[in-house]
This record gives sequence, C-alpha cells and structure tokens, in this order.
Amino acid sequence: MYFMELVMGQFSGKGPTAVWNMNPSAKGIGVSMMLISLVVAIYYNVIMAYTLFYFFSSMQETLPWTQCKPEWYALGCVEQTTKNIPYCSYNMTENFMLYTNQSKPCRCYENSTFHQSSYFAQYDFNCTNTTWKGDKPVAVAQLFFDKDVIEKTDTLAADEMGPPLWRLALCLLLSWIIVVCCLIKGVKSSGKVVYFTATFPYVILLILLVRGATLDGAIDGVIYFIVPEWSRLLDLKVWVAAAGQMFFSLSVSFGGIIMFGSYNKFKNNVYGDAMLIAVMDVVTSLIAGFVIFTTFGGMAKKIGVDVQDVAKSGYGLAFVAYPEALSQLPVSQLWSVLFFFMLFTLGLDSEFALLETFLTCIQDEFPSTRKYKSYMCVGMGIICFFLALPCVTPAGDYVVTIMDHFGADFSVLFVAACECIAVMWVYGARRFVRDVEYMLGYPPKPTYYWLFCWVICAPILIALLFIYRMVQYKPLEISDGVPYPQYAQTIGWILTCFVMCPIPITFIYKIITAKGSIMERLRSIMQPNDSWGPNDGSDKYALSPQQREGKYGVDNPGHI
Repeated sequence: MYFMELVMGQFSGKGPTAVWNMNPSAKGIGVSMMLISLVVAIYYNVIMAYTLFYFFSSMQETLPWTQCKPEWYALGCVEQTTKNIPYCSYNMTENFMLYTNQSKPCRCYENSTFHQSSYFAQYDFNCTNTTWKGDKPVAVAQLFFDKDVIEKTDTLAADEMGPPLWRLALCLLLSWIIVVCCLIKGVKSSGKVVYFTATFPYVILLILLVRGATLDGAIDGVIYFIVPEWSRLLDLKVWVAAAGQMFFSLSVSFGGIIMFGSYNKFKNNVYGDAMLIAVMDVVTSLIAGFVIFTTFGGMAKKIGVDVQDVAKSGYGLAFVAYPEALSQLPVSQLWSVLFFFMLFTLGLDSEFALLETFLTCIQDEFPSTRKYKSYMCVGMGIICFFLALPCVTPAGDYVVTIMDHFGADFSVLFVAACECIAVMWVYGARRFVRDVEYMLGYPPKPTYYWLFCWVICAPILIALLFIYRMVQYKPLEISDGVPYPQYAQTIGWILTCFVMCPIPITFIYKIITAKGSIMERLRSIMQPNDSWGPNDGSDKYALSPQQREGKYGVDNPGHI
C-alpha cells in the first residue's frame, strides 16, 4: 500500500483529495484522510510537548524523576522499580501458612517485625519489611509523569477537567511555533529541516546503542526482545496490534504518502524509494528495540528484577521506563537530554507530514489559497494549538486516548480497505499497472505478486481486521474494570463518524447529482474524469473511450 500511494501521488501530482479524479465516487476517502491527519496532528503535538517538558527537566542538577516527593510516599513511591511483595497471611482454618518459603518472601504489615514463636518455628517464614507504603511499590518515574507532568486525575468526570496546565501549555505553544516556522514555506522549508531531523536520530540511536551494549545484563534485554512467545502468534489481537503499528509507522492511509509523492519528479524511481523506505523502517525499528532493551537489561540486572518488570508500553516506555533506565547511567543528564531531543526531532517529521497533508488538501480544492500558504500555515497552527488545550488539562491524558482510539485507530483500517477497493477494484488493477509502466518505463516486478497483494491480500485482510476490531470492541477503561464515562464514549463515536462519514456521504452525493439511470450514474462517477492524467505535461498518455469504459465490469479482480 505504501508503494501504491506513492504511485498515486507521483503519477497525478495531486494531494489526497484531488488524486481521486481517478475515481470521483471515492473522493470522500481523501477527505477522511485529511480529517484523520488533522486529528492526529492535534494530539500528536501534545506528546511532543511532553517531550519538551522532559527535555528541559533533564537540564536540572538532579533529574526530577529520580527522587520521591514527601507526598508521594503514601502512594508507595520507590526510587527505582521494585518487585511487588504480597502481604504475609495465615489460614487459621487449615493451619497453613501462605508464602512461607524463603524463595518467595512475604511482606510484613506496616513496620512490624515477625518474631518466630514456638508455634511458628516449624514454618520457614520470611517476613520482609519494605520501604514503601501502600499496596504496591510505584516507581518515582511513574509518579513524576502522572503527578508532576500531566497531573492526571483519577476520573474523567466533567467537573474534574480543570484548566490547562501552564507548563505543558507553554511547551505545546513552543512545539507549534517550531512546526509552523518549519512549514511556513511549505515543502521547500520543511524539506531542508528534514535533512537534519531524519538523520540526527540515527546518530543518537547509535550512541545510545553502544552505551547500552556495554551495560552488565544487556544480553538479558536482547534475549527478551528477540525471543518470541510462540503461543501469542495464535492470538488475533497480536496481529491486529501489529497491523495498526505498521499503519502508523509507515503512515499508510493518512494521506501523507500521497501528498509527498505529489511533489516528486514524474520519472522519480518511486519503486526503489518504496522498497528502501520499507526496509529502513524495519531496520530502524530493530535498532530502536536493541537500544531500549539493552538499557532495560542493564537496569534490570542492577536492581535485581526481570526485564519484563521494567519494560512498559505506550507512554510508559518513553516517559517512564526509559527515563528511569537512563537515570541509572553516569552523567544521566546528558543521556536524557540527547534522548528527548531525539524524540522531539522524530516527532517533527511526523507532524510536518500531518499538517502539510491538511494544508495540501485545502490548496488542491481551493487553488486560490496557494498564494496565502504562509498565512494558512500560521492560522492552522493557532487553531490547532487552541484545539489541543483540553489535552493539557489534568484530564488531558484521557482526551488524548479518546482522540487516538476513536479518531485514528480502527478508522484508518476502514479508510485503507475502502482505498484498496476504490483503486484496485474500481479504477482497475491492470490500469494502475499501466500507469506505473508509463511513469517508470517498466511495470512493477514481479507483476503478479503486486497484483495479488493489491487486489486480494490487502483489501480482504484489512477489511477482516476492521471487522474483527468492531466485533471484539471493548469500551476504553480508565483502570481495570472502570470504563470511560458514557458522555466521553459518545464524544469518541461522534469523532469516529466525523472522520469516516465523508466516504459514504460523498458517494451518495455523487450518485444524486449524476445524470441518467442508476447504472449510468454508477459508471459516470466511477470512471476517471477529464482532470485525471499524468503529471508529465505531455499528451502522450490519453485514455481512449475503450479504456474508459473497459474498466467497468472488465478491468476488475475477476478478470485479471
């Protein structure tokens, strides 16, 4: 699909909305891509604001996520990840002591010390006094993120939203200023910045990889990273999560690939580009995995716990687990500054694509706005900043989760399935291959492999993944067994409709406004219009009437 979208953009020289001159009935797909990109751009910059917060916090003499505040001790604060130890218990009825083996010690109540009486002398009872209070130990890095950075509330009640947190709001403002300044001249300005933001992270990754590999216990982290749990391969949830990760990693069906492809030279070797980027994406993910898990392995060995006890997912990886691991290294401030600066530069690349996709769609639909490119960029930056302010309130973490889950998670699967069908089943797979051959001088090799992937594998598998997500849908939870309030879920589904409804609405509108019988209307809105053609400025490529009509009912998957 990455290759397909690059071809669509480069061949036509159009963005995600105008490219659907190839199949006007599917123009809503481009609108949905634009809206999804806007939603992600809004909350993604909030995560970049977190990164800036940590970046500046790393410049302190003592890293703030390494020391417990007095009010955190009651919450079980510990200065490094610690295994939870259950309370000692004794079953008087069955005359059986639980957790009495020395290899599995239990925790004394409060600060009491267990004295071996004559009665209990028969048991090998190891009552351990712990340094934390509460039911379980909580790493200071976790409390710093929850209580100091985002000041997370326990619920999502409407009266607990609170005002924007001024420190996060300032970081968010700075992040938007940087993004707007880099995009103010469009791809011309952002392209120069990307030379740095796309290469600098590799330098930092390699530095951190070398440092992590020298830690005692690094091999334990590597083994945990590369040795799979084979039984999990039978779990469909794993495959669904992997598919979602690939969509986000390559930005498929967000519109950014089509947008960037539209700026390529017409004869650019898009086939080689697609292969190189796909391979580099995998390689980068592997390098990042080794960087993280070598450090986790060293950390786990140092504090005496398993690697799985220090590894986290989601926010916890970037803002809890890895900062804690870096704090164990000498000159921890330096490593933290480098790490969070790298995260921010990585985020800039994604943010550029998201915002530029939205702006390109507007300019393609309203060409007169192109001369106001700079003003539009500044205006959208201001609008997005204010729209993101609810995400930096004490309940902002829940808002970000809603936007991510309902606005850009399974919605992307729906858009991707519609996109494959609209291009390969309606526009025509053989016609698409001819377009590639006209542009590059040769068809994609092996041609039958690409046709099989585009026509059968991609649309069917993605549609099945989307259906599975809908059938297995579970409401978002604030904590185990505590779902989001009904009003929050309602807002989430409204957001889902907002980004997905343009597809059916546009299709219905095209049918209503077309002329003729139902079949004639379908044929007219499903064939390329007069604006469709290659972006090479020549008249060599022209669709004959036979080609225009041929794709309907002939050039489809059943006749390949």
